[in-house]
Amino acid sequence: MKRYFIDPTLPQWKGNFHCHTTESDGHRTPAEVARFYEEAGYDFLAITDHRKVVDPASIRSGLLLIPGTELDYFITRGHRQAIHIVGVGVDLGLMDTPGLMDSPQQGIDGIIAAGGKAIFAHPAWSLNDPEAIMGLRGLSAVEVYNHMSDDPWNGRRGDSTAILDLCCADGCCLPYVAGDDCHNYDGDQCHSALIVTCAEREQGAVLNAMAQGRVYASQGPVIKELSIEDDTVYLRCSTAQQVIFNSNAMYAKERVVVRRGITEASYPLRDYETFIRVEVTDLWGRGAWSSPILLKDR
Repeated sequence: MKRYFIDPTLPQWKGNFHCHTTESDGHRTPAEVARFYEEAGYDFLAITDHRKVVDPASIRSGLLLIPGTELDYFITRGHRQAIHIVGVGVDLGLMDTPGLMDSPQQGIDGIIAAGGKAIFAHPAWSLNDPEAIMGLRGLSAVEVYNHMSDDPWNGRRGDSTAILDLCCADGCCLPYVAGDDCHNYDGDQCHSALIVTCAEREQGAVLNAMAQGRVYASQGPVIKELSIEDDTVYLRCSTAQQVIFNSNAMYAKERVVVRRGITEASYPLRDYETFIRVEVTDLWGRGAWSSPILLKDR
């Protein structure tokens, strides 16, 4: 029986769950930021200012606006790594939660208690090791790509796949999202997105679909279908020039498909593979990342 991980019969909604405004360290107001994303064709947006929840009711927009925040913590080991947690769908009074900023775990617990979902932000930029991610309970997703963590705004640490593959190999397969993390609004906005597959554009449906892994991250390419049948992974996508099937296997002959005009690809799973994820690159070099699929139950 075919199992769908991106179901072609469901609508796809495009959103951004990581951006900042003049309510913290961003350079544009919440209303201006919402307008940027609405004009760029996004369907939903969470403004995630540092340690503050902006009331969506204060913003006039045709977008589905979801309340959010970003909580930031530093690990004392020589300040080698930070942990940033994005909370979306939270109550407006989240920051009044006692002990919220004491530790990342208490931050996640507070986000969940406030009705929200917790996302681990930019692990490559934060120099996080896999243990930092796997040691936390209650995460709903992780940023596989963070646009602000890449050049020209930062060093080239936007892509976190190397760290997250180690997590997946150890059985920690969180859904993948991409976020702009925009601050400057000089080209850092409206670049990346999480694409959610669910029946309607409604806060609960969007958040639940993300937490259930019915989501992928994209800079532009569309994953139309991702499924597994008879130990073979099947992909349908918008026109691409490269598709890569990544897993814990060190080498697999059929892993990389390169040619102009790819719209379909498949990959035969090995008995020893424990997870699989797919990367799609289009003709302009833009990427899309499927959420990883844990294969232990196949």
